[in-house]
Amino acid sequence: MNDNPEEYQGSCLCGGVKVTVSGAPAASGYCHCETCRKWHAAPVNAWVAWPDAAVTVTEGEDLLQSFRLSEMSHRHWCSTCGTGILNVTNKGLTIVYAMMLDGSEFVNEPSLHVNYGKRVMDVPDTLPKFKDFPSEFGGTGEIVT
Repeated sequence: MNDNPEEYQGSCLCGGVKVTVSGAPAASGYCHCETCRKWHAAPVNAWVAWPDAAVTVTEGEDLLQSFRLSEMSHRHWCSTCGTGILNVTNKGLTIVYAMMLDGSEFVNEPSLHVNYGKRVMDVPDTLPKFKDFPSEFGGTGEIVT
């Protein structure tokens, strides 16, 4: 059990890679881009972004494999079980995949949708739905319905 409400832990499916994140996340939400859909083999991806310094691989760093899709996307996964762990961006943020965090409370409290302009399914909620990204994250900031 975690006694620190500002710290969250998670692990991959086999338990070989463990991650700790601390402090409040910068944002959490759902991504609808094609690369997230392919990476997760799902129509949408739940994610949480923290400042780089707030994310620590506490166990199994030697098990991590990675793939740099672009400067904005450097994805890491467990080489044993294949669980997606995180995505290091060039914006000073590390994306941690919400479902690998214990409790996954961030899936229940998202703040926005990104890349909603590329969606393959509609999501009937009241969250802001950005065509690409909010302007503070390098996008147009355009909201779509």
